[in-house]
Amino acid sequence: MQAAEQSRLGLGSPENATLKNTTETHAWEPANFTPTLLEANGTRAANAYRYAGYQTFATTTRYGDAKAAACGGLHTGQLTSGLPYYSVASAQSMWEGCCWCSGPGGGRGTQGLGCFSCAKGRFLRSAYGLRGHPNLKSLEKSGFASDEIVIVVADLCPHHGNERWCPQWPGQTNHYGSHNHLDFSHPPPGIDNHNFVFTPIQCPHDLRQRYESLSRCNR
Repeated sequence: MQAAEQSRLGLGSPENATLKNTTETHAWEPANFTPTLLEANGTRAANAYRYAGYQTFATTTRYGDAKAAACGGLHTGQLTSGLPYYSVASAQSMWEGCCWCSGPGGGRGTQGLGCFSCAKGRFLRSAYGLRGHPNLKSLEKSGFASDEIVIVVADLCPHHGNERWCPQWPGQTNHYGSHNHLDFSHPPPGIDNHNFVFTPIQCPHDLRQRYESLSRCNR
């Protein structure tokens, strides 16, 4: 993400980041890659899709660590230091309101993922959303670029200053055709704006303990 697009609340920078998640990932090639791996999930209103069992899809970028993130003023590097999880800032449209300690919002095709929401997912080999792809189904041809990881929302990607990536309202898509966007503090090695498929999950216990010790949010 360009510097001009990084004007988020409490945003740190990659140059100033000192705490990094060092979990390694490896390319994964599905054994039977068929058109059925990506299919409508039956929720017409949400317009969501399933990709090899995952619920939905997001574009991604990276921005480094925030020293005072929107989820209670925590340091995103401290949240995941020594733990096998990845901190992200989710798009404003994925929050229930803006811009401090808000929970998951979403709707109309947008996945709700607010403060301390977690998800499991994998990166695809494709990048920059639907650019170069006629539709979501065509993304299945790229395969996976990572093993499964767990992410946690610790910060906000506001629409203002990030207009190309982070929609403001549920139902809107970004410049690359995605309803959802996740800005990673430190993605796995080799990942650079790759697309990400994911399913929301309950946050792991050790991550919840860390979050509660650092955040001023009452969640």
